[in-house]
Amino acid sequence: MIDLHKTLRKNIIREFKSSFPRFISITILLALGAFVLIGLKVTGSDMRTTGNQYFSQHKMADAQVTSAVGFNQKDRNYIDQMDHVKQSEFSIYQDALMSDSHKTIRLNEKTSKLSMYKVIQGRLPQKTNEIALSKYEKGNYKVGQHIKLVGNDGKKQAAGLKHSSYKIVGFVTSSDYMQKNDLGVSNKGKGQIDTFGVLTKSSFSNQTPNVAKISYDNLQGKSYSKQFEKQLNKNVDQAAPGMAKRADQRQAEIKQNKRDQLKSAQAALDKQKENVQEKKSQLTQAKAQLEQNQAKLQQAQGQLADSKTQLAQLPAGAQKDALSQQQQAKMQQIYTQEAQLRSRQRQWQQNSQDLQDAQKRISASDKKLAEQNKKINQLSGLTYQLQARNDYNQGYNQFGEAAERIDVLSNTFPLIFFAVAILVTLTTMSRMAEEKRTDIGAMRALGYTKFDTMKLFLTYGTSTAVLGTAIGAYLGTWLLPDRIYVAYAANLAVPDLKTPPSWLWIGISLLFALLCTVVPSVYAAWRSLQEQTADLLVEKPPKTGSKVLLEKIPFIWKKMSFNQKVTIRNLFRYKSRMFMTIIGIFGCTTLLITGFGMRDSINGIIDNQYQKITHYDVIGVYDPSASQQQKDDYQKQIDNIDTVKRQDNIYYESATAKPKGLINNQQVSMIVPQHQKGFSDFITLRNSDNHKKLKLKNNGAVITQKLAKLGDYQVGDHISLKDNAGRTHRIKISAIAEMYAGHDVVLNSNYYQKVFGKKVEYNAKMLNLKDRSSGNIDWASRQLNKQDAAVTAVQSNQAKTRINTVLDGLNSIVLIIVLASSALSFVVLFTLTNINVSERIRELATLRVLGFYQRETVMYVYRETSILTVLGILVGFGGGYYLHHFIMKTLPPNNAMADMTLHWSNLGLSTGLTLLFSLIVMVVMARKISKIDMLEALNSAD
Repeated sequence: MIDLHKTLRKNIIREFKSSFPRFISITILLALGAFVLIGLKVTGSDMRTTGNQYFSQHKMADAQVTSAVGFNQKDRNYIDQMDHVKQSEFSIYQDALMSDSHKTIRLNEKTSKLSMYKVIQGRLPQKTNEIALSKYEKGNYKVGQHIKLVGNDGKKQAAGLKHSSYKIVGFVTSSDYMQKNDLGVSNKGKGQIDTFGVLTKSSFSNQTPNVAKISYDNLQGKSYSKQFEKQLNKNVDQAAPGMAKRADQRQAEIKQNKRDQLKSAQAALDKQKENVQEKKSQLTQAKAQLEQNQAKLQQAQGQLADSKTQLAQLPAGAQKDALSQQQQAKMQQIYTQEAQLRSRQRQWQQNSQDLQDAQKRISASDKKLAEQNKKINQLSGLTYQLQARNDYNQGYNQFGEAAERIDVLSNTFPLIFFAVAILVTLTTMSRMAEEKRTDIGAMRALGYTKFDTMKLFLTYGTSTAVLGTAIGAYLGTWLLPDRIYVAYAANLAVPDLKTPPSWLWIGISLLFALLCTVVPSVYAAWRSLQEQTADLLVEKPPKTGSKVLLEKIPFIWKKMSFNQKVTIRNLFRYKSRMFMTIIGIFGCTTLLITGFGMRDSINGIIDNQYQKITHYDVIGVYDPSASQQQKDDYQKQIDNIDTVKRQDNIYYESATAKPKGLINNQQVSMIVPQHQKGFSDFITLRNSDNHKKLKLKNNGAVITQKLAKLGDYQVGDHISLKDNAGRTHRIKISAIAEMYAGHDVVLNSNYYQKVFGKKVEYNAKMLNLKDRSSGNIDWASRQLNKQDAAVTAVQSNQAKTRINTVLDGLNSIVLIIVLASSALSFVVLFTLTNINVSERIRELATLRVLGFYQRETVMYVYRETSILTVLGILVGFGGGYYLHHFIMKTLPPNNAMADMTLHWSNLGLSTGLTLLFSLIVMVVMARKISKIDMLEALNSAD
C-alpha cells in the first residue's frame, strides 16, 4: 500500500528542488526587508541603550555651572539649595599645553560623586605630581612616563599648577568628553581643547572650585528620551534667572570688596600725602632757617674781614697779639659754622629729593587708583553659566542626534523596502498556488485531504519566511547597527555598541513575512479547493486578448510591426503583472535615486558653505575690559601675522536659542560687525530664494536659514536668544539668510543697542588669511592666544570638521542603502521576470515550434520587461525626487542644512544600475528559455 504521507513529503521536497531559484529570490527579498527594517529600527535604540549604560557607569552629571572667578561659599550654598538639586560636586579645571605635542589639555580635578573617571589602565592620581590621561593618548604615552605642561609661551610653567612635570599613572574615560578631539574652547594653544587629564585637588595652586556638577531628583526616563530631556531643560531654564541674579550679586560683592580695598589704599595714600605735606612744611621752615644762618654767616664773615683790616693797621705789640688770637678763634668758629651749614644744605637737598620722589610715587599711586576705580566701575559680564548635558557636552548632543537621524531613516526606507518585498512576494506566492492548480486536483483525486494539499504551501511559505527573517534578523541585529555605529562613532569616545536582539521587530518581520508567503498561497489554494476535483484537473484556459486603446488610433497602430503589436497587447493582457513590475521597479529606483542624491546633497553642505558663504578663517576673541596696552599688544600681534589678508572688528558672543517645537537648545553665534560695507568679505549674507545680498537694518536682525526652519520663523517674527549669563533677549527677524552649516544671528550696532540697552563693545577680530590651510590657521590662532587680552580663537574650520564627521557617518549609511537597494532591484527584476517566463512556458514553446529563433523568443519576453522597467524608472524619478526631498529635510543635524538639488548623475546612475540588472536578468532568463522542453510544455494536462 502506498504511504501517502511519504509521497507527500517527497512531493514537497521535489517542489523545493524544482523551484529553487524562486525559493532563493523570495528568501532574499524577505531577508532584505527584515535586514533594513530591523537594522534601522534597532540601531537608534541600541545606541541610546549603550549611551545610557556608559553614562550610568560614569555617574554623568545632569548639568553643570561654570564660573571664571570660581565659587565662594555663598555660591556653593545657593547651588546646593536650587530646586530639585539632588547632588552637587565642586571641582577645578585648568587648561595648559603639552610641551612635546603642543596639544591643549584640560586638566580636571578628580571627582568622587558625579562625572567620575573610569580607569582603563593604571590608576587615578594620588599625589600632586601624578596625572591620568584620556585613553586616546595611550598610543602617544605610557604609564610611568613623565609629561611637561607649559603655558601659551611653550616654556614657562602653566599658571594655576604647582608643578610643570607630571608622572602618568593611568588612562581613563569620561562621559563629559565624548569626542576624541575638539573637546571645547580654550584661551590656550589654537583655541580648541585636544585632550583631557585628571589631577588631584592639591595639584592646583588655586584651590577655588570653578565648575559645579549637578544631578536632579525629578528626572524620569532615560537619557535622550523626550520626558528626560524636556524636564532637564525645564530645570535649567527655571534656574537660569536665579543664577544670573546670583552672578550679579557676586559681581556686586567683588566690586564692593575691590572698592573697600581701594578705599583702604586711598586712605593710606591720603596719610602719605599728609606726611609729605608735613615734610614739605618742615623743609620750607628748614630752608628759611638755612637762609637765616647763611645771612648770619655772611655777616660774621664780613665782620671778620673788617677785623683783619683793623689788625693790619695796628702796630706790633701785646694788643695786636691779643686781637690776632681773637681773630683766629673767630675764624675757627666761622669755619665750623660753614661746615655745619653745608651739611644742613646737603641734608635739606636730600630731604627735598626724597620729597619729590614721594610726590611722584603718590602721583603714580593716584593714577593707578583712578584706573582701578575706573575698572571697578566698568566691571561687568560676570556670568555663572548653567548648562544642561546637551549644551555643555557636544559629544552627548552629537551622539543623541546621530541616533535620532537613524530613527528618521527607520521610518521611511524600511517601509519602502518591505512594501516592495511584500508586493513581489505576494505575487510570487499567489502565482505559485495558481500554477499548482492541477496538482491540487490530482492530490484530491488520490485521496489526500484538503489540509494535506495545502501542506506544500504552508511548508514552502513558512520555510521562506523563517529563513529570510532569520538571515535578515541576524544581519540587521549585528552587522548593520555595528557598521552604522562605527561610522558615527569615528570621532566619538564611546564604548562598543550593545546589540541585544530586538524580539519585537524580529517578531514583526516574521509576521509580515508569513503573511506575505503563507496567506496568499493558502488563500489561492483554498479557493481552488472549492471547485470540483474534475474541474481542477483541467488547466484554466489562457487569458484572452482584447483590443487596446492604441488600436483605435490607426495612423499609429498600422505603422507598428507585428512584434510591437504583440508586445503592446501582452502588456495589457496581463495588467496585474504590468502594474506589479512597474511598482516594483518604481520602488527600487526611488530608493537608488534617494541614496545617490543623499550622498551628493550631504557632500554639498561643505562646498556651498565654505565656497559661497563663509570666507573668514579665524575670529580672535579678546577681553574688552583688558588694559589699553594689552589690547594694543593684541592688535600688534595681528599686524605682525604676515598671512592676514583682511581684518575687521566685530562683537562676537556664543548664545543659545530654543526654536518652537524643539526640546534642546541650539548653539548660536551672535555677530555685530563694526563695518557693514566690508562684512561680505567675511560672511556673505544673501537671500535663500533669489541669492540677493541682504542689508542689516536698524529694526531687526538677520538669522540663518536652518534656524528659521527649525522654529518655522518668518520675517517679522521674534526669536528669543539666551546669553551666557542666562538672560533672554527678544530679537525681531528682519531677513533670513542662506546658510548650510551652523546658526548665526547678525545685527547692526544700532539694533544691538536697542535690544540690549547698551552700546556695542567690540570684542573680536575677524580675519581672512592668505594661506587657508589648517596648519596656518592653527598657527595664527596660537599667536593670538599668546596675548594677555586673548579669550579664545574661533576657527571657521571647527564647524567644518564637526560636520564632516557627521557627514562621514551619513555617507556610510548611504552606501549601505545603495547596496541594499541595488540588491532589492536585482531580485525584484529577477523574480518578476522569472514569474513571467514560468507562467508562459507553453506560449514560449509554441513560439519555438512556430519557428521563432532563440533570440526572438527571448526578446518576445524581454521586450515587455524592458518597457515596464523603463516605465517603472520614469515613475521612480518622481518618487525619488519626493523621497529625497523629505529625507534631506529631516536627516541632516539640527545645525546643518542640505542642498535639495538632485543632480542628473543621480538619475543616470540609478537608471544605469536598474537597466544593468535588467540586462543580467535577461541573460539568465535566456538560458532558462533555451532549456524549455517543448514537447513536455505543450503536453496538455487533459
